[in-house]
Amino acid sequence: MADTCTLHMLHTNDLHSHFNAMPRIATCLRICRGEWERRGENVLTVDIGDHMDRMDMKSEATFGKTNVGVMNRSGYQYVTIGNNEGITLPKEKLDQLYHGASFTVITGNLLDAASSAVPSWSLPYVIHDFPNLRVALLGMTIPFIPSYRSMGWEVMEPLPLIRAQVAALRSQVDVVVLLSHLGYQEDCRLAKEVDGLDVILGAHTHHTLHQGERVAGTLIAQTGRFGQYVGHVSLVWDRTAGKVSAMSAELFASNDYPPDEQLTAFLQAEQEAAEKSLLRPIANLEHDLQVGWTNETPFGSFLAASIRKWTRAEVGLANGGLLLADLHRGSLSFADLLQSVPHPINACAVTLSGVQLARILEQAIQPEIVHRELRGCGFRGKVEGWMGVDGLRIRYVATERPYILEIEVNGQPLVANREYRVGTVDMFMYNRLFPELLQGSHIQFFLPEMLREVIATTVQDQVLLQNAFHPRWEQVSSP
Repeated sequence: MADTCTLHMLHTNDLHSHFNAMPRIATCLRICRGEWERRGENVLTVDIGDHMDRMDMKSEATFGKTNVGVMNRSGYQYVTIGNNEGITLPKEKLDQLYHGASFTVITGNLLDAASSAVPSWSLPYVIHDFPNLRVALLGMTIPFIPSYRSMGWEVMEPLPLIRAQVAALRSQVDVVVLLSHLGYQEDCRLAKEVDGLDVILGAHTHHTLHQGERVAGTLIAQTGRFGQYVGHVSLVWDRTAGKVSAMSAELFASNDYPPDEQLTAFLQAEQEAAEKSLLRPIANLEHDLQVGWTNETPFGSFLAASIRKWTRAEVGLANGGLLLADLHRGSLSFADLLQSVPHPINACAVTLSGVQLARILEQAIQPEIVHRELRGCGFRGKVEGWMGVDGLRIRYVATERPYILEIEVNGQPLVANREYRVGTVDMFMYNRLFPELLQGSHIQFFLPEMLREVIATTVQDQVLLQNAFHPRWEQVSSP
């Protein structure tokens, strides 16, 4: 037996259902694996989460089953889940997602809230035995605790678990690898604070690390997003010295590989089935609902009214940038809603004082907020946009620094020290755009329904639709 052996790890992350890249990725995985195994070297293929994104028709229609079919056909061996698998699927759909998977799911910090047990479709860690090498694989997903709890899961802080797992496994294996859907900053912290991690394959923050990064002796690798690259980590295990003697990381451009024809055909069939499912009419609109990011629109008001109704709140708030495509008069399908509101964003409710509500509204009309580019936290649009409201009448002055003169809540003047129940979107609880919202009380998340699923219900309410054409914001001259 040779004194050294080589391990290759091919990894992807944050594909977000960009299916156009997946047939090329499948070819890359197949070609590289074949070449290295012919040389007698060890290979692992892994995905680090957010492979699925329900903004795509195929993922939406199948609740991610198409993604599992792709991974099966691409030769993945191990995966961990991201927040798009964990909190955009209803619990029963996530429980069913990996039935029939030919790979192993590793998620060490997720428990079923009812049983306090690791879900049946996942393992907390795996030891992969090659003839000449033992590799421990850990998996962790980002702990969005309130959202997971609302879905019937408990998600735990990863650091103590990783420390315990590494301490228990380090003496049993040669190499320890973490599949981390925690983000680049957290990966750097883990590398510094946990002894015994050889490699962290990262995700979530969409960092493109062309040669990886060495932090406190740990190699951190991440491939960006949307399948532009496949990551390759290579390490050499020196049996005589009992340690890793060399490690490197690189990225392969997926466009350098031809698409796998069989996977392409599978995806075409899945697309046709998804269209058949999602193009069925769900309502008939009497009027167009048009998108407008810099001004009040009936569509924005209707979204705010829908959230208010869904959360049983006194007030509804929803930024117009959430709406990406017009809904046209006539037959409306769920596919139309998916195109217009593709975000994995849910409604939430929070109790605010009159003072806090007024400050949020004043902030919302400032030009730097209306035009602010947003990224992350589930947002799939471009800018914040004008704040749609319901249950409010607001008179404001549109100077260079706009300001509000008067606010009515359901026909009554806003009272500064009164508490109001406000329905809005959970994105604001994560992106910290409106600090006053985070200072509210009795925050409640309404999961699993996404905004488009809320609209699919509220669009049946003709009164709600008609009332959305009544303006809530009144621009007046300065007094």
